[in-house]
Amino acid sequence: MKNTRSIIIVIIAIMFIILFSTIFAATITHFSPEYGVTTANVNLRNKPNTDYSSFVRTLDPNTKIKLVGSIDNFYIVQLENNEVGVISKEYAKVTGENINALTYTDYSPFHATVKGDNTIVRGGPSTSFRIYGKLNAGDQVYVIGAIDNFLLVITQDNLVGMIREDLIECNLEDSNTNNAENNTQQENTTQSTTDPNANIQYILNRLNEIRQENGLPLFTLDSLLTATAQTKAEDMVNNNYFSHTSPTYGTPFEMMQNAGVTYKAAGENIAGNNSIDDAINSFMNSSEHSQNILSNSFNYIGIGLEESDTYGYIIVLMFIGK
Repeated sequence: MKNTRSIIIVIIAIMFIILFSTIFAATITHFSPEYGVTTANVNLRNKPNTDYSSFVRTLDPNTKIKLVGSIDNFYIVQLENNEVGVISKEYAKVTGENINALTYTDYSPFHATVKGDNTIVRGGPSTSFRIYGKLNAGDQVYVIGAIDNFLLVITQDNLVGMIREDLIECNLEDSNTNNAENNTQQENTTQSTTDPNANIQYILNRLNEIRQENGLPLFTLDSLLTATAQTKAEDMVNNNYFSHTSPTYGTPFEMMQNAGVTYKAAGENIAGNNSIDDAINSFMNSSEHSQNILSNSFNYIGIGLEESDTYGYIIVLMFIGK
C-alpha cells in the first residue's frame, strides 16, 4: 500500500513538472520571506536575464532586500520602497535583518488567467510604480504571493511583477494540483484545501462571480481588513461562540476601528459550516447576508477562515466602503 502511494505521488509530481515546464521556461521556487542585503552594485531587473531590456535600475551595496523566491540564478526580491524584481544570487546574502516594507504574503503557488486586454504588470503594489509590461485576456501567470491587493506574478516569458488581484482569475484546478503534490492525503475538491490562502482566494473568486453576475463591481481584498476578519474567526473558535459581538474585541465595527481600518460603511457576515460552498450558498439564501454581498456601498472585503471542531469552518466576511 505504501509503495503504491509512493508511486502515485511520484506520478503526480512528474505530471506537474511536465505541465509546469510547458508553461514556464525556467525553474521557479518560492519560500517564506528571508531578509538580506546586496553585496555589491547589482542591477534590479524584471526578468531573470542580463539583457538590457530587463534592466530597471542599479542597487547600491548593502541595500536591504526581502527574498521571496528564485528563478534559476536570480532571487525574486522586495525592496524597502516595495519595488519588486530580480537580482543575481551572486550579489546577495541573507542576514536575517528585517526591512521596513509592506507585509508580503507567501502563497502556495497557483496558475491564474488574466481577465482583460492591456492588463498592466507593475514594479510594485500600487499604480505609482513603473509599468513592467502588459498582458491580454487569457494570458497565464504564476502567482507566488501578494502585497496588499496586488499579486506577485511570473508571466510565461518570466517577467516578474505585480498585478491588481481583481484583474486575474485563479485557475482552481492548477491550485489543487499544486496542493495535492504537497499533501496527498487531502481530498481533491475545488472548495477546500489545506492552504488557507488558496481557500481565501477561492471565497473571493466565488463572491466576485456573484457580484459580476449581478452587474456589480468586484470586491478588492483588503489586507488589514482580512487580518481583522481572521482575528475574529480565530477568536470565535478559541472562545467557542457564534456571534457578531466578540467577548474579547467587541462589535465588528469596534474591531475595525481598533485595527486602524477606516470606512464610510461597514458590515459583517459570519458562518459555521463544513463546506465553503454551502456556507456561501447559505449567505445568498439569506436576504440579510446576501444584501451585504450585493451591496453597492461596499467595495473592499476582508476574509477570515479558521478550522473548527464544531462547524468544520468558521468564515468571517468583513465589508467596508471607502
